[in-house]
Amino acid sequence: MLSLWHNKETIMNYKNIVLAFILFLTVSVSAVAGNPVTNGPAPEYSEDFYDHSEFEALFNVTGASLVDRAKDFLGRPYHYGSKGPSSFDCSGFTGYVYKSMNIKIGASSRDQWQEGIAIDDKEDVKVGDLVFFGSNSHYIGHVGIVCEVKGNGDFKFIHSSIARGVTISDIEDDYYTRKYRGARRILGDY
Repeated sequence: MLSLWHNKETIMNYKNIVLAFILFLTVSVSAVAGNPVTNGPAPEYSEDFYDHSEFEALFNVTGASLVDRAKDFLGRPYHYGSKGPSSFDCSGFTGYVYKSMNIKIGASSRDQWQEGIAIDDKEDVKVGDLVFFGSNSHYIGHVGIVCEVKGNGDFKFIHSSIARGVTISDIEDDYYTRKYRGARRILGDY
């Protein structure tokens, strides 16, 4: 009679068990080594982390939440070139509000005019869209954020104006009706 260790089936079973145990240990050690536990400060996040977060924000931030954030700054004064939070120019205001929701947009109204999706008809604007104004069809000099849609192309927008600082205006005001150039949708809640 052969001893237990000489039985080929038994040896193969032991080899399989040892191999499975070694594989388990390797996977376990790799998982722990890849995520070390430290008592030190939180790690700096990579650029990829921020890009991923911004991508998620584009689809998770709603127009209503963006406008709620914008209204926190009502009454703040206008100051040319200011990016907030104590004062703003128009594009500094829109950029600051979007950035506070983890969405980066261009620094100037002309840069912001190039972003997102063009909304060709005033009747199609939604809360959170950027609206643009200028002295002629080729010049963009002012930007705001749609904060209320009344229908039939009538809406209100929040912006930083030279005369009143951060305020809410109506597109039906003659001045803004004449200067209106278009809208852009940045948020993904189409």
